[in-house]
Amino acid sequence: MSIETARRRSASLAGLLVVALLVTACGSSDSGSESGAADAGSASAEDRTLRVAIAGDVETLDPAFGQAELTNLVLKNVYLQPIQYLPGEYQDGIAYADTTSYEGQSLESWSFSEDRRTITLKVREGLTFPNSGNPVTAQDFIWTLERALGTQAGPAWVWGNIGVTELGQVDLVDDTTIVISGARPSAIAEPLMRDQTLGLLDSVEVKKHATADDPWALTWLSQNYAGNGRYLVDSWEKGSKMTLVANPEWPGEEPFFNRIELLVVPQSSNRLALLQSGDVDIAFDLSSQELDTAAGSDGVDVMSIADRQALNLGMNLRNAPFDDVRVRQALSYAAPYSGIVDGVLQGRAVPSQGPISVNSRFFDLYELGDLYPYSTDLDQARSLLAEAGLADGFSFELIVPQGLPYVEAAAANLKSSFAEIGVDMTITPVSSATMAERLAQRDFEAFMRGYLTDYVDDPYYHFFLWWGTDVVLNWVGYSNAEVDEAYLSMAEVADDDVRREAYRAAIGQVVADAPMLWLANANYNLAMRDDITGYVHHPDTLVFFSPLGRKG
Repeated sequence: MSIETARRRSASLAGLLVVALLVTACGSSDSGSESGAADAGSASAEDRTLRVAIAGDVETLDPAFGQAELTNLVLKNVYLQPIQYLPGEYQDGIAYADTTSYEGQSLESWSFSEDRRTITLKVREGLTFPNSGNPVTAQDFIWTLERALGTQAGPAWVWGNIGVTELGQVDLVDDTTIVISGARPSAIAEPLMRDQTLGLLDSVEVKKHATADDPWALTWLSQNYAGNGRYLVDSWEKGSKMTLVANPEWPGEEPFFNRIELLVVPQSSNRLALLQSGDVDIAFDLSSQELDTAAGSDGVDVMSIADRQALNLGMNLRNAPFDDVRVRQALSYAAPYSGIVDGVLQGRAVPSQGPISVNSRFFDLYELGDLYPYSTDLDQARSLLAEAGLADGFSFELIVPQGLPYVEAAAANLKSSFAEIGVDMTITPVSSATMAERLAQRDFEAFMRGYLTDYVDDPYYHFFLWWGTDVVLNWVGYSNAEVDEAYLSMAEVADDDVRREAYRAAIGQVVADAPMLWLANANYNLAMRDDITGYVHHPDTLVFFSPLGRKG
């Protein structure tokens, strides 16, 4: 199998009544992934249930349409992607995904021709989809790809990155072998094939639910499960709890935890209380103050890992006043960077310096800090507003997700600072589903969605994701012909030295155009009980549950 050398490892109750909903579960035998985990055969059903407190509900079970972090986390665990990173060695209880090494998931093997324009894929034999009993075949793989191209959803973007844009490029050789021709040479072909949107679908089952008005069964699959990942979706009580169970068909090592309960607990203070009491094992999305409290609590550990997560404010460039670059630059100079990094995030972050994270390997390699001019300068902000004809300021609405205290606190800091230059920002919390809908429809003036990150640390991936004209996550409506020309000219180039000047030019232009306020590059923080072992940190920050175990 041909394995490309990739990039280096990346370096954080609807009230307490939800406790009453916690249930005890039992399941099959597993083994932990890190030394110190209890033996699955001797562990109790209670020990082998992992309970996780989450801020909001999952939006969809359709892997093609995952965008929000929590939804992506579930999709990554319940669907087979083509391949995944292998874990590195554990140090101090943490392993980093080895972004140069891969293991097959739905694929047993894959290889590239010498010019990397032909890809041969071998679908793993002997698997079935547990919910239906249908065998996994190459036809499922091809239909999943066909559906992606037909819907032009997330996987179409992923495959398009490596030049796969039409079904005519895909040939079925036999029940397990597929050949893709006309691919584009790419430095990120294999990292892309681990994307959570590429989950393999049970084509036979999904087709049963297609209609003339809905030929790809979008409605059915958004609410129903048709995969076979490390875990299966066992039940989904909307707004309350989703339960996952270990997949008996999983080809890898059996996990220690054979039951995962994702409990919707909107208030972060209640998530913290449940973690402190031991009623949950992991609590996501705690505020910086709550992380400090958790770190000082008996039986709780807090990991804080330097990461490429970005806290940004995006503006809708399609409408006034944000169609004026001077207004966007004014807000860039009005942002209270140190107040957010040191105050809101309690030093578990560093100030951003543009669209590429300071923790990306490319930040130092391409000397990107030289391109970033913004710091808090209210006089410069006022001057730019005056130039734009808005000396008296203006007002706008910022939508933020409910249940993310660090976003709410950062937004409050921004509101206070903007008020000093005459700008009145209204903060409107919305559900995660509403956030996704409004971003997709471009129905907003400005947004903060929580931490954003590039799941692959590569500038081409970044531009194809965010800043190319009409690309998949270009919610703000940014378009610059020079930027498009620069990044597209590098699509088939893997040599960092050759790519350097084109990307510096493109990044410098995006910084000057200021379509977002780049506020902070945050650590990845995770608060969990101190008997949980086996954590593997992935560049996408999506937690795999299967390596986790519990100390005996």
